Amino acid sequence: MDLADLTSDDVNLLPAYLHRFDREQTRRAYRSDLIQFFGTDFINARLVRRASFLHVNEHIAHLETEGARPSTIKRRVAAIRGFFEWLEAVEVIEKNPAHRKLIRKVRSTGSRDRHIVFLSRDQADLLLDATHEAGEAAIRDYALIKTLLYCVLRRSEAAAMDFEHIRPLGKYWILDLPSTKGGADQYVKIPDHLVDDIDAVRNHYGYDSGAVWRSLSNNARGKRLSTNAIYELVRRTAARAALPMDVGAHTLRHTGCTLAIEAGASLQQVKDHARHKHVETTMVYIHQQDRLKDSAADYIETTK
Repeated sequence: MDLADLTSDDVNLLPAYLHRFDREQTRRAYRSDLIQFFGTDFINARLVRRASFLHVNEHIAHLETEGARPSTIKRRVAAIRGFFEWLEAVEVIEKNPAHRKLIRKVRSTGSRDRHIVFLSRDQADLLLDATHEAGEAAIRDYALIKTLLYCVLRRSEAAAMDFEHIRPLGKYWILDLPSTKGGADQYVKIPDHLVDDIDAVRNHYGYDSGAVWRSLSNNARGKRLSTNAIYELVRRTAARAALPMDVGAHTLRHTGCTLAIEAGASLQQVKDHARHKHVETTMVYIHQQDRLKDSAADYIETTK
């Protein structure tokens, strides 16, 4: 397909745009965001040329009315803006209707005020203890939750884990992350005791290679756990541990970062381990800890 074909009303521009992205998760998210904006999965040149900054602003207002979080709205606007930037680059449109100077500002919570849910060390221990009540899945669930906690993995990274991705590097063990946020191949250090736990999964369930985390249900036994299955696994375990908060897989990523900082890890060490692109992301954990550790609430006294 050449550039001239893209201007035809018979051509769906959406698949051509999504080919830019390597990660299936990114393609799926952008596809959903763009379909929601245009109201169809067949987006041709005529449709995109009819779109104006007024449509983008109306879409933002609708999302706000529906109660969408600012972070969700920003992500969807970024998907729309990126699509129009690509259309501008391939000369399907002349101007980007989602340009920052044309659209309304999305209300935002400053990074210093952002509230991050994480577990205390005792709560993390309760969560791990609760995996022992999972029956046949106990060994798998224990190792998976420890991996999310110690390697501060995203769900998609944990779901993609193969035994072949775990290897020695010098005197250390690492986990290769061939398909992760940011696109570039990365790796993370695995503590020796966690390597032992993953070996226990291999030996107990008889896995030789391939996916580390697999379903034990009758309908999907042996198949790789999906990101949603990992999310539900963590939620079930948290409920079993009677933790007083909504705990998901990403809570364990936050917990790992926070516990590392509390134990004395430097900002740079946590940034590198969590693979944050910007140090400002890592700073959120420190800001929250500092704000809670030295609060005006600690100075208030009454006689009651």
